[in-house]
Amino acid sequence: MLLLVRPLPVLLVLLAGVGWVCPAHADDQRSAPPPENAPLPANSPPAPPPHEHPANEVIVRADKQASEASSRVNVTRRDLELRPRLRPGDILEATPGLFAVQHAGGGKANQYFLRGFDADHGTDIGFFVDGVPINMVSHGHGQGYTDFHFLIPELVVSLDAYKGPYYAHLGDFSTAGAVNLRLAESFEESYASLQYGQFGIRRGLVVASPRLGENWRAVAAAEVFDDDGPFKNPERLNRYNIYLRATRDLDAGSKVSFTWMSYGSKWRGSGQIPARAVCGEGEPGSPPPSAHGQPCLDHFGFVDPTEGGATQRHLASLSYSAVSRDAELSAMFYAVSYRFNLYSNFTFFARDPANGDEIEQSDNRTILGGDFRLRRHLHVGRARFTTTLGAQVRRDDIDNALFYDRAQERLQPVINARVSESQIGVYVEEDVRLTDSLRFLAGLRGQRIDVGVEDRNENLATLGTRTSGTQGANRLLPKLLWIVTPTSGLDLFAGYGHGFHSNDARGAVLSKDAVRLITPAVGYELGLRISPLKDLQLNAALFLLDLDSELVWLGDEGTTEASERTRRYGVEVGARYRIANWLYADVDATFTRARFRANAGNGNAVALAPTRTLTGGIGARPTFGDWTPFGALRIKSLADRPAIEDESLTAQGFTIVDANAGVRYRSVEAGLDVQNVFDVRWREVNFASTTRLSYEPAPVTGIHYSPGWPRTVIARATLYWP
Repeated sequence: MLLLVRPLPVLLVLLAGVGWVCPAHADDQRSAPPPENAPLPANSPPAPPPHEHPANEVIVRADKQASEASSRVNVTRRDLELRPRLRPGDILEATPGLFAVQHAGGGKANQYFLRGFDADHGTDIGFFVDGVPINMVSHGHGQGYTDFHFLIPELVVSLDAYKGPYYAHLGDFSTAGAVNLRLAESFEESYASLQYGQFGIRRGLVVASPRLGENWRAVAAAEVFDDDGPFKNPERLNRYNIYLRATRDLDAGSKVSFTWMSYGSKWRGSGQIPARAVCGEGEPGSPPPSAHGQPCLDHFGFVDPTEGGATQRHLASLSYSAVSRDAELSAMFYAVSYRFNLYSNFTFFARDPANGDEIEQSDNRTILGGDFRLRRHLHVGRARFTTTLGAQVRRDDIDNALFYDRAQERLQPVINARVSESQIGVYVEEDVRLTDSLRFLAGLRGQRIDVGVEDRNENLATLGTRTSGTQGANRLLPKLLWIVTPTSGLDLFAGYGHGFHSNDARGAVLSKDAVRLITPAVGYELGLRISPLKDLQLNAALFLLDLDSELVWLGDEGTTEASERTRRYGVEVGARYRIANWLYADVDATFTRARFRANAGNGNAVALAPTRTLTGGIGARPTFGDWTPFGALRIKSLADRPAIEDESLTAQGFTIVDANAGVRYRSVEAGLDVQNVFDVRWREVNFASTTRLSYEPAPVTGIHYSPGWPRTVIARATLYWP
């Protein structure tokens, strides 16, 4: 595979030239239009679900969605309807092998696991909503920070999941994979829903889809949510969401759409508590609290009651798309206003025994960006060529800061920086179907990043300590995918690609010990997909990913820093079966190993990297006249994994089961959701940290965790109208 890197740009240029220079053949040499509901290309918008307004007909011949890799999945609205959808994280977990867990308060971004990555809040997984990138560069809390609480789960109509760095249209952070959520343009019905559950859970949702005219589609939605959680220090989480979208069909093949989303949230967090302070949960040899004359913490206890945060986001986007028999054009512009404040205490009293170690992190930014894509379809004899040219631009203007605090009152400024960051990505991709059994995709992405940092706390008295400045970097990223179909129902895949994640601009401009602005990754994959029965799909993939620099967690600062090179390899297996139109089942398992390429003397395990995961479930929604009962049962399991490089500390895994059930009669629906059905005592996240409690004579290194919720029952009632 390495021999293919140099010839690839030449090959791409030649193939692109064939696609754009050769004239289209006469109509009799083109393929006939596909039947109604024929699938679109793999990275095109999915066909609408049955109860959405039908999109304009697209008369281009295309391969089925997610047909270019065994680890590439498209999840439709029908599949999503058969899953519990209480939180945005539940939607993301429709991606096979992806876990979205929560810690330090329900308003903070999830922590994500995928393909042997503990991607923290999004460092090595690219997240998008209708093509708008969600990961935050140079964020005050951590690189790639991705908060999905601005999303109303019921508005997601489909999900495109990608694994590995094999896709030219995916840029920053899309190393382990990427997820693009697609939101509704309209619904056949409007509805209002109320939810009430244990631990102070209250949720109200209204979704309206007004009829504005023959060529218009619209959705308006609003959500309010509160909960306290099971914690001794109640979360007091409250948030609101507003969603507005209007779409107009300009003619038979083009449309324009405007979207507005607003979100605000405030919460308190119980933080990560040290296992040694909870009776019976400390590491062997750790003295219990009673050795210091202190009581034990509860499993849902806290050390610092003033942790928490507040955030808000306002997003506007304008998109245009046009399709014809042989070409497609799309353009999208977006603007984001974002505010974030987080109060955390990761080390308690290790740094400041008098005031404690609470820190305040803030991030205020404006984002402007655009995404442009032009695609051309060409048929030459039996061969089919699809050439895609694209460009993506993004500009972040950021003010971020870090303060030492006591009970949310500032004691000392530590970081106060103005950051500007610009990214430009251009790409070309050629999808070549030589015969019905042989296909390949070749892509090349060019990436440029420029940053500027003004450190308002810079040390101007000492030379060689520069923390302000500018930096730039660029990189070419080749991609290749081969697909062979030796017989009907069997596809074989091979993939090779270069990807990257960016690093924090503040670390890239340092005069010494600066980090690389672009961290490259190289991925390899072999896979297969088998369909032994109608609507049954089995898949397996072997993968390997080399990352030039791992981002590791810094507990005392609440952020990440670049470390050494790592390698991840493993196998994924999965199955999904639409047993009937109303009955769906799936299961996915991953087995991975993540290691530093060199042992720095303290072991070479990648801390917190998942080793084994399992997800699966079954969902049903049959209809009997006016009655529609529904139910789903899902399991997810994460194995124990090393919490530190020398593997002397272990992050505990978990296995939990969630369920939901209900019934709809005409315009009324009632349901019940049960999280953690078997009331398992579990740790949602684990960290190895060095901390000092107020009564301890010296800092201690050990496991700290956020407890997972116990059994939680939530009732739901919904009223529909035309």
